Amino acid sequence: MPSYWWVNHKQTYRQETDGGYIWSPKANANGARNVSYDNLTRCQRGDVVFSYANGRISQLGLVETAAVTATKPPEFGSAGENWSQEGWLVRVNWQPLLQALVPQTFFELLQPLLPERHSPISTSTGRGNQGVYLAGLSETLGLLLLKLIEDHADAAVRVHLVVLAEEGAYTEALLDDMQRLREVPSSTERDALTKARLGQGLFRHRVSELEPACRVTGLARQQFLVASHIKPWRSCDNSERLSGANGLLLSPHVDKLFDRHWISFDSGGELIWQHEAAGEALRCWGIEGSNLIRPFSRDQEQFLSAHRQELRR
Repeated sequence: MPSYWWVNHKQTYRQETDGGYIWSPKANANGARNVSYDNLTRCQRGDVVFSYANGRISQLGLVETAAVTATKPPEFGSAGENWSQEGWLVRVNWQPLLQALVPQTFFELLQPLLPERHSPISTSTGRGNQGVYLAGLSETLGLLLLKLIEDHADAAVRVHLVVLAEEGAYTEALLDDMQRLREVPSSTERDALTKARLGQGLFRHRVSELEPACRVTGLARQQFLVASHIKPWRSCDNSERLSGANGLLLSPHVDKLFDRHWISFDSGGELIWQHEAAGEALRCWGIEGSNLIRPFSRDQEQFLSAHRQELRR
């Protein structure tokens, strides 16, 4: 699961969101340690960051890189004149929300979950705490904010935010999709495409957790692999459609045979076929059997046993 962060950057909001980063000095002007500055060093790739300025959360970000030492960005100009020149910089993939979230509107919900120390907003008034730059949030508060954003967001953003809460490792690609989906003019079409993309992304991610490479070719570069359903999508209920156990990552030419029941696998992971046409195709490709042989899990075997019954003869 990702960690959740809240950045208060009223003075440098535009520079940081336009530039794709957050930056802070390493210490207060008097040299004293500042926990909210130290927090930048705790950020990890895939963490979620809420951008707060002028009383609103108007951008959502994903951390792209861990903190590095960097001089104060020149585009800050006169902002932070008393800040030291050396600080921490974290790269963030920012995405603007079409409808900003005003935390004070939901203060009764947020208040019990705010951190006792170094809270990003006042625990008594709900107004921004400018003495805190980057605040760490509990998982519960992070998920609640995502849910509130989901309920008040553009359709293309809304479904993807669920993934931010559930599938931290997959969020960067989905945020890229979010930007492209915003360009679809019809809201109905955009919503349908978003839901379809969400399903594909979740399914592929869950399959890859069980099957890191193609069992036949041994290829592990996932950008070249197809997430293939074992039980056909049209025959599945909603749970089966997104189940990682109902899928294999296969090289495209292997997927073509598997999807049309020319080949299958036995419970031990051996490649099997019965029709001579399948054998001929495999020989032409230089495939004699499975490259990665290991037994399937019980859940995978339930899907595969039905797949084997449909094997072409």
